[in-house]
Amino acid sequence: MKKAYNQNGKLIPIIESVASDTYTCPVCKEILSRKFGIQKQYYAHTIGSGDKCELKMKLMLKDEIVKEIQDEELSILSREFYNKQFDDVDIEMSDYMSEEGYYLTQEQKDIIFSTEDRIKVSALAGSAKTSTIYYYAKEKPFSKILYLVYNKSMKLEADQTFGKLKHIDIMTVHSLAYRHVGKYYRDKLTFNYGVVDIIKDLNLNWNKDMELAVKVNELMKQYMLSSAIEFEDLEIYKEDDMRNMILSSCHRLWDLKKKYKNNIKVEHDFYLKLFQLSKTDLSNKYDIICLDEAQDQNSMMFDIIMNSNVNGIVMVGDSRQQLYSWRNAINIMPMFNAKEYKLTTSFRVSQNIAHISNLIISDFIGENIQMKGFNTKQTIVDKIDKSKPYACLCRTNAYIFSEIADALSKDNNKKLFFEGGYQSYNFNNLKDCYYFSQGHTTKNKIFTKFKDYYSMMDYADKTDDIELLSLIRMVDKYGSSIIDIVDGIKNHTVTKKELADIIFTTIHRSKGMTYAIPVYISNDHLDLESEYIHKYIKSDEDNNKKKEKDITEEINIVYVAITRCAGEIELSDNIKRYLLLRYKTNGHNLTPISSSNDNNIPLNQ
Repeated sequence: MKKAYNQNGKLIPIIESVASDTYTCPVCKEILSRKFGIQKQYYAHTIGSGDKCELKMKLMLKDEIVKEIQDEELSILSREFYNKQFDDVDIEMSDYMSEEGYYLTQEQKDIIFSTEDRIKVSALAGSAKTSTIYYYAKEKPFSKILYLVYNKSMKLEADQTFGKLKHIDIMTVHSLAYRHVGKYYRDKLTFNYGVVDIIKDLNLNWNKDMELAVKVNELMKQYMLSSAIEFEDLEIYKEDDMRNMILSSCHRLWDLKKKYKNNIKVEHDFYLKLFQLSKTDLSNKYDIICLDEAQDQNSMMFDIIMNSNVNGIVMVGDSRQQLYSWRNAINIMPMFNAKEYKLTTSFRVSQNIAHISNLIISDFIGENIQMKGFNTKQTIVDKIDKSKPYACLCRTNAYIFSEIADALSKDNNKKLFFEGGYQSYNFNNLKDCYYFSQGHTTKNKIFTKFKDYYSMMDYADKTDDIELLSLIRMVDKYGSSIIDIVDGIKNHTVTKKELADIIFTTIHRSKGMTYAIPVYISNDHLDLESEYIHKYIKSDEDNNKKKEKDITEEINIVYVAITRCAGEIELSDNIKRYLLLRYKTNGHNLTPISSSNDNNIPLNQ
């Protein structure tokens, strides 16, 4: 269990717990003990109790029995959502022509010829933000521009688009920091630095100081991704009895890391933090800094840019595509005081998909994004033809495995392609887990620390380990057939996307991509129908719990999924049932109910 109530009734994450407080299970009210290990930290019940309190599974897997959508309901979907005609959508075009011979929208032209030194651009999915930035830069040939992109793959893509513009440098923020600071630590760099390293480097006691090492590791990670100047500026562990010891250990470790000539390894985020603390002046080299993906950044990035002394700043992002808050990413657009421009016309999607996107964002987040769809060739269908190449977008890796199992059971000759590479999906872990469940030994480090499969199951339950829980669920569901399925995946994987019959990707990996082939949205995302019921229709005892849950990022994931396709798209049954329920309840006239309202709104059949 990752969270528990302290004696003051406050829900406290295990990483923020302190030894002097008492913690109780939110379900059964039993007093819990605190467990701090290298990999996992959790609250534990006494042996033999609390089984029903543990969250057994966080992953949504395919239901064995799926209620089919009826013909009458398909007619409603087709009439009201798939093929609805819109006569009131106005897309204003400009007289500015692209190099390819098409006209840009007035929204794009306004940005390209903006006169403000500092602007921010809210760009919806598929709204041609990259080409807008390109023409913005093109119209400023005498300004030296630094274009900061989110990751290496986006840099490679930007290199192709901006290659002919010699006055623009394209970098990730890490590559920028490396040029100034990181190069001095190149012999000490590592991608893996954690609790074990901290124990060794600070000469701590493996048993007595485990909690200290875990908390030092957490504070160091938060510090390196924050705009804080000192460790003491962070709020974490403010009430912890160990605070002084944690802070002194962090200072000692930081000083060790800063030295060039020792064996203490440093992470890439370490030299990025040093670069932020240096407040490097970039104005002697650049006139404008342009930051992409501003919705998934951090306060440190904001601090770097604002302390660069560069006069011209452009931030571009879409708050509805923020997917990485679990990595402590934040949307820095609201922090940036600048003239705001908007790109609301999506060239990727149709007005029907734009309409559905508008409904989802409005219903669950309460924001009117006013997306307009320019693509008249896109169609929404009940079922895509899976005998032809298509892309399958899933919320989780486990569901990708289920989709693959279904596809190969129907046609064992399918060629499969995986965005990000086959290896990154770790399917071999499933084989090793199955063998482990049968009593075989394994060299897989995931399993070697457990005495047997049943002790692993017990550990997974008590620590809410999503990876282990998903592996256990797959073993339960597919058993020995896992071996053939995984071998089939490997044997049928191709490395060139154009050769694939099916392209598999998680929704997170699909961000920024456009698929011209048919797209199938899998069913493992947030249950929109249930969320809609709890928000607008039914007030019950569970409603209070639902209100406490922030579903913003899960809604963003659905939005990203349905806006990846430029051609034929099959929505998940999950989305279809939400749309049907919305239609039956005359959704556009509903308002959210309060948790104190005991009245239920009947469905309008």
